[in-house]
Amino acid sequence: MASTVAICNRALALVGEEPIVSLTDDTEPARRCNLLYADTRDAVLRAHPWNAATARADLAPLAEAPAFGFAAQYQLPFDCLRVLGMADRRARFRVEGRRLLTDAGAAAVVYIRRLADPNALDALLADAVAARLAHDLAYALAGSTSLAARMWELYVRELAEARKADAQEGAAERLEADAWTDARAGRP
Repeated sequence: MASTVAICNRALALVGEEPIVSLTDDTEPARRCNLLYADTRDAVLRAHPWNAATARADLAPLAEAPAFGFAAQYQLPFDCLRVLGMADRRARFRVEGRRLLTDAGAAAVVYIRRLADPNALDALLADAVAARLAHDLAYALAGSTSLAARMWELYVRELAEARKADAQEGAAERLEADAWTDARAGRP
């Protein structure tokens, strides 16, 4: 089972630092991990439509309509990091701040949610977070741009491996024809 401290310690080991016991330790590595971990985790989660972080929600409409361009706006869930799409795939939408703007009469969305519990991360995703954190820590703790570059390369490899495994969990999405694809295929 992963813990925030275990993920941080993996990142610290990658940059040659001693492990920490807690994010509240009175050490520079602990302070840096405490400062960077949540934002780094969220950045990795936004980078791919992870199965572990995918959620669905019916959004609550807001009373006030957008100033122009869309008929309605809806409040995004508090844990939403990225909207992947709406249940009505033909609906036009745009995310602005913490709101989803659309002309649709209802807004059911699929989104990437913040995984605050590190146990919700699978092992490969946790490794990708640790590698990205190692990149973020490398210059601050070791003062080395070459180490930071090597950690970025490691992150890219770890991210690719985690994405590959994640993509193999589930059936391929079925593509539905529409007027545009019919026209491109030469169908009436």
